[in-house]
Amino acid sequence: MFLRGGNSSIVCLMMALVAAVMQMNVAEAFIKQKKQYTPLLFFKVPAGTMPECDEMEKIIKSVEKETGVNVERLDIMRSRAAKSLYEKLVEGNLRSPFPLLYHRESLQRVYGVEDKDLVRSWTKGRLLPIENSKEKKVTVIGGDDDAMDDMEDMDMDELEMELDEELSPMQRRGKEAMKRRMEEGRQKK
Repeated sequence: MFLRGGNSSIVCLMMALVAAVMQMNVAEAFIKQKKQYTPLLFFKVPAGTMPECDEMEKIIKSVEKETGVNVERLDIMRSRAAKSLYEKLVEGNLRSPFPLLYHRESLQRVYGVEDKDLVRSWTKGRLLPIENSKEKKVTVIGGDDDAMDDMEDMDMDELEMELDEELSPMQRRGKEAMKRRMEEGRQKK
């Protein structure tokens, strides 16, 4: 309005150009913030809260430096999404000390503080030993071997009933639905 004729079109063109450049900068900022996918998750708490997490953090940093992999850190005390994911992963697992390392592709978990070699194997997706390396095998010297045979011969129905008692009503309905689908699949064959 203050400018007449050709000057107003130049001003409009300049304003459009500035707006486009600003939008590009904003878009680049969002693109740079996007995280790179990694199958490796480390569930932890803030530094100094738990000595086990701090020790595991040191091990993970050294393995990252050696192998060049990235481990995504999820703080369950600062992120509700991380906490709910952690709870889903350890749901129904009686042996779930903290911290937790989870490999999304091999579905393997490492509970608690472990040695550097095991963490290195975990980052590579290698098959990990089932038993915790800190657990010792219990052997019975002398004693009644028949008692152990009875434990091995435990009725599968009894075991299933014990496990069912721990399920929530929703989990129980899901299990029954899975059984029905399996029976239907067997009958079709």
